[in-house]
Amino acid sequence: MATGAGLPSSHVAVLLAPGHDELTGPFWTAWPAEPLLLMGLTAVTCLYWLGWCRLHRVAGGGAVTPPRAASFFAGIIVVALALLSPIAVYSERLFFMHMIQHLLLLLIAPPLLLLGRPLVPSLWGLPTRLRVALGHLLVPGRPLARLGHVITTPLVAVSAFVITIAVWHLPVFYDAAQGRSITHDLEHMMFFCTALLYWWPVIHPAGGQRRLSYALAVPYLLPPFLESMVIGVLLTFAERPLYHTYAEMTMPWGFTVVTDQQLGGLIMWIPGGMLFLIPLTGLLMTLLQGEDSRAADSSSTGVQQPTS
Repeated sequence: MATGAGLPSSHVAVLLAPGHDELTGPFWTAWPAEPLLLMGLTAVTCLYWLGWCRLHRVAGGGAVTPPRAASFFAGIIVVALALLSPIAVYSERLFFMHMIQHLLLLLIAPPLLLLGRPLVPSLWGLPTRLRVALGHLLVPGRPLARLGHVITTPLVAVSAFVITIAVWHLPVFYDAAQGRSITHDLEHMMFFCTALLYWWPVIHPAGGQRRLSYALAVPYLLPPFLESMVIGVLLTFAERPLYHTYAEMTMPWGFTVVTDQQLGGLIMWIPGGMLFLIPLTGLLMTLLQGEDSRAADSSSTGVQQPTS
């Protein structure tokens, strides 16, 4: 294969997409070297833990309960599993491993982090002066608070999430983002940030009045659920490789490019769909319980429910 040595454009391409790490040992020995990411996750974890301990001493366990704090730490572990474990290394060689990584970053880590109500403990982990300054910026009506209100609007959040997933799974963008590259980091950042925005109205971690009722949350979950199924089906039944990245490398574990792609499609289709069905089922159960409670209250007060 021609390398294009000596051409400035080839050097730029190598800089932006320097390729894939070689696999030199068993799966469990392939750990990526990502010191900045490791330090960042450690700092976030320590900040939350410190803030939660301070908050617990001042306000007791009601503000953020221990199960919610455990959910946040579980979310951090899932992010580390996606980006700092052998999954990250093998995702550069196997499409199905890359889909597992995406499910962790899109559908598992963000809900867990948001269930931990991260804003208040993180603020309490900061020095007092900085905490007060940031608290003023987050007061309703301030520019930063208004921006947060806009980007977590259900229509904006679901649109950003669905469009981001669709665009990055187009072959031209997917292939551009592979390898240890700036584009790959941008892809992961967009996936993770839009996933946080998407799950925010569903989980409602900030408290106060819900902006997305339980009834509206059911159709809200449907667009990415259907999108995941459609992309998964297309990948599963494609008879040729859709992405040049994997067609141009030697596959580990005896996989062919097509079987690897089909397995990745199945993972996106079935486990990915199941991860949407879990909150859908929970919301439907909450709605039914609400209907039962209203029916019981009406019966106790002697008000007859209208029949349809």
